Amino acid sequence: MEKMTRLPTKVKLIMFLAILVVAIALILLQLPEKQQGKVVLLSNTELLDTYQLSATLMQPNGVGPHPAAVLLHGCYGVSNKHDQWGKTLNEWGYTTLIVDSFSALGIKDICTAEDKIWQHFNQRRPKDALVALNYLQSLSEVNPNNIVLFGWSYGGAITLKVLEQNSAIERKSYSAGIAFYPSCWQYQQYLMSGKQYKANVPIRILMGEDDEWTQPIHCQQLLNNNKDKSHQQLLTFTGAYHNFDDQQQRYQLLKNVRKESKQQPWGSVRVSYNKQAHLDAQAAVREFLNNNLSKHKPE
Repeated sequence: MEKMTRLPTKVKLIMFLAILVVAIALILLQLPEKQQGKVVLLSNTELLDTYQLSATLMQPNGVGPHPAAVLLHGCYGVSNKHDQWGKTLNEWGYTTLIVDSFSALGIKDICTAEDKIWQHFNQRRPKDALVALNYLQSLSEVNPNNIVLFGWSYGGAITLKVLEQNSAIERKSYSAGIAFYPSCWQYQQYLMSGKQYKANVPIRILMGEDDEWTQPIHCQQLLNNNKDKSHQQLLTFTGAYHNFDDQQQRYQLLKNVRKESKQQPWGSVRVSYNKQAHLDAQAAVREFLNNNLSKHKPE
């Protein structure tokens, strides 16, 4: 009888430990991966607008100078998605700089912020992109003629602004641009004031066909103004929502967020990771970079 009473206790202990291990594993899977790279402090030195912001520099293997990429986050700030893209670009031989426009100001996100906050960052974030470009061009391990600007969502709209032909600064020019699901409607409303859009470098916009937060139709209308389809082009991915390239983004209905409408500026949108769209986007980005960046090293 003594042995019979001990056996269930041991079984219960084993089952408890097994469940505990599984629970810990599930928690660890949902935690954001620790960002790798070196945190650097960038400075805007304009006389009337001096400020600092942080960024994460991630280096590829091998001897440089390497091509490079600046990564601009969306309204939710820097996330694991940007770190993952940084690693992917490192594997392709790119130095990457993930720019954090919010944390130095004590801001986590501005997705539900009032208009004056957005207006402030509409003016400031293009400067952030140029400060980042200037920093990378100062590094001996970076090819100053091969630097690409990446942006996601709100960062994608800023990418469009920075690469607009009329706003280009010749000595601080990016070589190409990638905009993931930007709000072309927001760009037209807040940054462009109805002007005809034309980028000064090759640019690709990548979006999910079913994106409800930033709708592809607005980007298509924006690019229809330009006759050179190979220079600036919209690529869409079947069955994909906003944030389709974020591996930690579960299917979710976000409520009470800003939408692309003056009549109904707040509403609900679906977001979700889409593995196939992510893989297709990676392939499209790599092909675009291979076709649009010079292969030679600077003399």
